[in-house]
Amino acid sequence: MQDNDTLLLIMQAGSMGTSLTLCLLLVLSRFQKPDTTKIYEQIRLLLIFAMLLLFIHYALQMGYGFRAQGDDVGALINILFYSPVIYILSYSQIRIGCGSGYQLRHILASIVSMLLIFSCFLYGFLHYGSLHMKGALHTMGLLFFITMAYFILYPASELRRVGKLVDEESGREPVQYKLYMRSGTILLDLAAALIPFSIFYTPALAIAGPIILICLLFYIICFIALGFDIRTVKNIITDESEKQKTARVASVHTGGSVKVQDEDTLKEEELFTMGEEDKRHVSLAIENWRHNQGYGQTELNSVVLATRLNISKRMLVQYLREVEGKTFRIWLSDLRLEEAKRMMKEHPDYSNETIAEACGFSRTYLQSKFKESTGLTINEWKESSLAG
Repeated sequence: MQDNDTLLLIMQAGSMGTSLTLCLLLVLSRFQKPDTTKIYEQIRLLLIFAMLLLFIHYALQMGYGFRAQGDDVGALINILFYSPVIYILSYSQIRIGCGSGYQLRHILASIVSMLLIFSCFLYGFLHYGSLHMKGALHTMGLLFFITMAYFILYPASELRRVGKLVDEESGREPVQYKLYMRSGTILLDLAAALIPFSIFYTPALAIAGPIILICLLFYIICFIALGFDIRTVKNIITDESEKQKTARVASVHTGGSVKVQDEDTLKEEELFTMGEEDKRHVSLAIENWRHNQGYGQTELNSVVLATRLNISKRMLVQYLREVEGKTFRIWLSDLRLEEAKRMMKEHPDYSNETIAEACGFSRTYLQSKFKESTGLTINEWKESSLAG
């Protein structure tokens, strides 16, 4: 029994130290990269608060020995502290990964969940007169399980959907997005799914606890790393969010069918026609950009490119539609693939990794684009090209 108590104290001390370390990492990283965004800094403050909650939780567990009083008391305290921490972590995924249009539902669900859980706790404490309140604990556990499932599945589904928007706008595999949002959140969600099944049984918590802390550490590190590129990723998401904000639905009857378009599309198609001088101006700007290998810049979207060409995004999109007959995503992907083929012919000694990096691809994405475009792998295409 004494060995179990010692092991429990060691686990709690380690968890407390980890929480404090993560809190300090979040604070200190603020001074390393001060020029992020207002939203990012708001999330940083929330995560700092969450880590402080965890620190206080483990300090109370050590000081008052809640887990030592029984698994029911330990689970009760875990639910009270873990709930707001999980809501904050889930909110950080939604707010950073999906923008401002997705937060209201999450905030309402968080408020309702916390009110229900704390109401059950107050009722149980008043009814039983102690922290041993098995009846109320069962209800709290059920509420905790349901809300955990919601706060794991909802951000995951929205991040997946917004990830597709990022891919469409950027014209390439969103490596940074996957690294900072998907990898960290997937691991954190898998770890969080273990919590409802482990907090009620100390031996299970002893196994799941370190896994959860490691995943939390990875998530915080990914969040800090995101701060060094947050403006680039935000350009993509904000561009899509602004389009959603300003969009109006209009019905254009063509051949008995109804085509739904947003305001931006209507403006581009009905109110704006490029003249030959405009087309020559955009064409020359694109050729100069291409000559300077601007396509090799990894985080590129229509807004960024239009800014670098010193033209409006609307003009760029219209040019690509009228002259190239392509969307930005398809045009940029085809251009990069064309440049990759040219480099392979001119520099057969270059590795695939070098060519992919020079053209703004990742190696795996370049391989998939080659297969999709030519039906051949890169090596097969090289052999057939040299033979020809």
